[in-house]
Amino acid sequence: MKIRGLDVENLTSLYFDRIHRAALLMCGNAWDADDLAQEVFLIVANDPTKFEGRSSPYTYLYGILLNLERRLRRKRRMHQEKTEKLAQQQDGSAAAVAADVPVVSEEWKRSLWSLAAELPDGQRQAIVLRFGEELPYQEIADILGCPLGTVKSRIFHGLGTLRKLVAESPGQLREIPRELGDSRSDAI
Repeated sequence: MKIRGLDVENLTSLYFDRIHRAALLMCGNAWDADDLAQEVFLIVANDPTKFEGRSSPYTYLYGILLNLERRLRRKRRMHQEKTEKLAQQQDGSAAAVAADVPVVSEEWKRSLWSLAAELPDGQRQAIVLRFGEELPYQEIADILGCPLGTVKSRIFHGLGTLRKLVAESPGQLREIPRELGDSRSDAI
């Protein structure tokens, strides 16, 4: 099946890993990332005429991923609210205790990315594209469909919010593992 000169199989082989990595950074777990990445390419395969060629194929695919991830997040939030209400009705309180466990480098990165998943949509998307995909600001602006200044602002505020989340987090997340040294951009 062709998409304006690109065939879906070729598109999948070229972009699946990047889309999957972005999905993993956005949602924080491999199962959801697998589902989201596969769904992106299913959507494209089911209706290849929607791609109009006004942007790069990656930009188009990433836009689909953003919409799917927003839908998943919304669905989860509604489910979580219902679950919390039910728990409060049953025992009167919902308690969660965080364990103070030492983490090593890879676990530290995963923990940091899971905190990034708590950021508002715009900030999280900009952070994932900048530090997860290592895209330049202008390409991020093109993908998100917003001005360059907005991208810079979202990244700035996202990093600030992330710093606060790290400061409030339990355990050793506040301490950068020795293996990472000062290369904080590798961490996020």
